[in-house]
Amino acid sequence: MRITGGFLKGRVLSYREKSECRPTQSKVREAIFNILATDIEGKNVADFFAGTGALGFEALSRGAVSVTFVDNSADAIKMLKRNAEILGVEKSVRIIKMETTMAIKKLRRESVKFDLIFADPPYKTSMEKIKSIFFDIEMIMNDNGIFLLETDKNYDDIDITGLEIKKEKTYGSTRIWIYQAKRTGCCVSWKF
Repeated sequence: MRITGGFLKGRVLSYREKSECRPTQSKVREAIFNILATDIEGKNVADFFAGTGALGFEALSRGAVSVTFVDNSADAIKMLKRNAEILGVEKSVRIIKMETTMAIKKLRRESVKFDLIFADPPYKTSMEKIKSIFFDIEMIMNDNGIFLLETDKNYDDIDITGLEIKKEKTYGSTRIWIYQAKRTGCCVSWKF
């Protein structure tokens, strides 16, 4: 599994085949970052259900200032630490071993805000569970922040409290949802 763009392009991420993690396919990652275009530079990013960290490390490679990785799996945490070390970006990452809902509450208490949030929950997660997990996600997003959710292609519209769907696209068995906060008066800097 390789980084597809930026200063780390071509670098290989550590990944155990027998791991429970299902990394985002490189063609989907490339499509995601084509959609986000050049708007990654200088952004603070979070990667929930991070697994190998492919999305977050891709964002760092393309100019993100920092990435907070969140995963509850000990296996994933080992891979995240190993990949940060392999890529030499340890100072730009924070790794939290915690269930996503609890991590969102923790980050909210810490008044941490992100410009871009990735989430790749297991494909078997129900739409209702996804809505529940990300109920407070808006509270850790900057005014023009983006929330990018990856699901199975068969999911219908997923309405997440406080967020508006800006774009939705299917790639093979994967569906990408891009949301933005429904705040009035915020300046949208993302181009879709």
